[in-house]
Amino acid sequence: MSPQLKDFFTQIDSLNKEERLEVLHYLEQRVQEDDTVDKGQGIDADYEHLLQYIAETKNTECRRPLQEFRGIAPNLLAGQDAQEWVSQMRSESDEREQVWRKSE
Repeated sequence: MSPQLKDFFTQIDSLNKEERLEVLHYLEQRVQEDDTVDKGQGIDADYEHLLQYIAETKNTECRRPLQEFRGIAPNLLAGQDAQEWVSQMRSESDEREQVWRKSE
């Protein structure tokens, strides 16, 4: 896999569901255009399934409202400042990494 393609996948991973569906819709259009150009060649069965999935889901909204997730992790930070928590987690991770590297 090319580095350019890996970068593209990383960018797609950072998108939300609606944006990913837009990417799928775009790809659907491109595949259909390519298929029109290459009339002598049929589309692979996997592409057919992908196109069917895109067609079925492109106009659907998220079925679970965000309010449904309220209270799942109450008091996660226990009043701690978010930036302070992130810094603490990073330092703990660095400490674990140093211990791990010493054991090698």
